Amino acid sequence: MLRGVMALGVTPYVVMPDSGGIVGELETMGVECYTFTYRHNTYPYFATLKEKVLFLPRTIARWMVNRRATRRLVLILRQKKIDLVHTNTGVVNIGYEAALKLNIPHVYHIREYADRIQHYFPWKRSFLCQLAHSHSICITNDVQRYYGQDGSALSRVIYDGVREAVPEMPVSEQRDSFLYVGRIQPVKGLMVLLQAYFLYCQRVSEPLPLRVVGGVGNIAYAQETKQFVESHRLEHLVSFLGDQQNIDAFYRQARALVIPSSFEGFGFCMPEAMLNGCLVVARNMTGTKEQLDNGLQDTGEEIALRFETAEELADCLEKVAGTPLDDFLPMMRRAFSVVNRLYTVNACANQVYLFYKDILSRF
Repeated sequence: MLRGVMALGVTPYVVMPDSGGIVGELETMGVECYTFTYRHNTYPYFATLKEKVLFLPRTIARWMVNRRATRRLVLILRQKKIDLVHTNTGVVNIGYEAALKLNIPHVYHIREYADRIQHYFPWKRSFLCQLAHSHSICITNDVQRYYGQDGSALSRVIYDGVREAVPEMPVSEQRDSFLYVGRIQPVKGLMVLLQAYFLYCQRVSEPLPLRVVGGVGNIAYAQETKQFVESHRLEHLVSFLGDQQNIDAFYRQARALVIPSSFEGFGFCMPEAMLNGCLVVARNMTGTKEQLDNGLQDTGEEIALRFETAEELADCLEKVAGTPLDDFLPMMRRAFSVVNRLYTVNACANQVYLFYKDILSRF
């Protein structure tokens, strides 16, 4: 998105909580970066005994750190004479607070159903009040409805830009596994997939293995999923691979990507898989459903297999594993075509730039 708006004449300054991650890449692009500590405007986790003991001091510390960060951000905005503040997530509020102090426009880029994972500080109503005095970009219509921004003149739905347009769908002969990509936490639905996978394994003599790619977002839940695998004697079939760098290679080796998430904001893994010529089996809910509906409306046919329950997912796994992959090629090509047109980085950047112009013309 930044590359796209820079090409259109925007000069961005980026604030990050530390010097790791993509700071080096941003500086290579010519983006001036500032790094100082701030935290999500949410309560700390409250699951383990240690988290419960440290809950109050951590809550107070977050509040104090964010107040200090807001003051520093105000100085930067004044020094650089910033016209507009764009907060790239809904759970960080220092951009809103600093913009409010300087009476300059602010945009919340809402990418998540945040209160399904953590709770806003001090409560969700305070965030909704901020939205009433801010502009917002919502990554799907469902996210916009969830936060009550549908119909608001201050809000736009702009789909994430996944990749540059790809000229041709990759084709791979080696498709020997099912694939899960995502953090291991309850909202992502890995347990639903494991339950369905166990049902599938009971039905077939030679089940395809399942690869789980992604870091741990909830330690207790990760332990629960691994205990399920062990108790159902699936250790020889299910691999927990952690975070991986070359995720495209996994998409191109998978018979299908399975997306069991119950609350997916947009879900990068689905369009990424489709751009890599990977069949998708997706839960018919929230942002995932919206992408599937967009494909159905655009082409008149489904672009992936849908499910809602573990039993339905088991049926899909059995169907995918027992059907020649060539039979799914028309669906995979439709999916590739839809993603290549709707979710490119250029389309996203152009819409964000036009929204910037509209905001500044009326401020």
